[in-house]
Amino acid sequence: MSSRWVRWSLPLVVLGAGVAGAWWMNNSPESSADNSTEAEPQPLVDAPTVATVRPDTGRWSPQLMLYPRYQSRQSVVLTSPVAADVESVEVAVGQSVEAGAVLLQLDADALQRQVTQLEAQRSELASRSRLEQSQYQSDQAALVIEQNLVAIAQRSVDRLQNLARQNLSSAADLEAAERTLQNQRLALQQRELAIARYDDVEQQLAAQRDQLDSQLEQARDNLNEATITAPFAGRIASLEVRPGTEAGTGSALLTLVNDQDTEWVAWVAASALPEVDALSSLTAVVETDAGSIPVELRQRDPVADRGSVRLYFEAENDQPQATLNRTYSLRLDLPAIQAHRVPDASVYANESVYRVVDNRLERVQIRVLGEQFDQGRVWRLIEADLNPDDRLLGTRLQQAADGLAVKVADQ
Repeated sequence: MSSRWVRWSLPLVVLGAGVAGAWWMNNSPESSADNSTEAEPQPLVDAPTVATVRPDTGRWSPQLMLYPRYQSRQSVVLTSPVAADVESVEVAVGQSVEAGAVLLQLDADALQRQVTQLEAQRSELASRSRLEQSQYQSDQAALVIEQNLVAIAQRSVDRLQNLARQNLSSAADLEAAERTLQNQRLALQQRELAIARYDDVEQQLAAQRDQLDSQLEQARDNLNEATITAPFAGRIASLEVRPGTEAGTGSALLTLVNDQDTEWVAWVAASALPEVDALSSLTAVVETDAGSIPVELRQRDPVADRGSVRLYFEAENDQPQATLNRTYSLRLDLPAIQAHRVPDASVYANESVYRVVDNRLERVQIRVLGEQFDQGRVWRLIEADLNPDDRLLGTRLQQAADGLAVKVADQ
């Protein structure tokens, strides 16, 4: 009985399985293979998502970003007139002083000794001059006597010669008279020479006197300058010495600057400046810790240094809150031009932008005319064949290329 049931049940199980399989195949969804062949293509699945901007067309002022140094127009380094010890320092760095205020005191003892020595030399020279003058007057008085003595000696020789011709005198007497005549002539010659050299000696003494007077005047000035005073009102920028230190002749003592007469000095490429007659019409703004300061271009250095030009700016209003000898940023507005203004990220290699058309990039050649700076953002002023309704690529892409597929985020 059991073997017969097995023989009939097995074919029935196989038949049931086949019927069930056929029913499932008829009612199941399409296979994955059929779906892959019949699905629509998705070309933007892997395309980068970007933002677009419109070109802002109009008249814009290109701006130059400069980095000027804020400095004083009037600055002086006070030096030591002579080698001397620093006795006292009356000011500190950063202190404001008035014109004529005592800044520093040098030891005046050595300077006073120098004045005393020169005054002694001057007195000695004056004494020599008076002595020479007295000697000159004495020589002039003695000259007449010397001339008379020569005449007397000459007559004595003449008389003895006459007597010798008459054999009335000895040869020894004649020789003695002739010797006396030569001695008197020599004395007269020396007296005449002393009188003649008086003018030369007086000129030498006058030259020495003038030289000593100059040295004495300088020494007295140095003595007066032992007290270093401020030549103008200003602020102490630096101190190079302390009390007790030794200052050499010409060595720096301190630096004084006029903090009420200031300017910003910047260098710029000569090619970046426009050819305009009135550069003073250009406006500029300096950014400081206290805020923006409007400044005006006062002048430009007419001498270019390897293609660079130095520009001088000054504040339009009151004294600015800025720190001397510090570098600031300055935006200089140039004359307005007709241009398209686009973000800096839209410009590639300074020669092209990309227009987005039907989700693909289209490269457009441009010419950069300048830049603008607005609250930390950089804008480019360009010349290009663009329409106001064009959508330009505003997202910076590493692999931007003509025809690249993109997804626009704002669509």
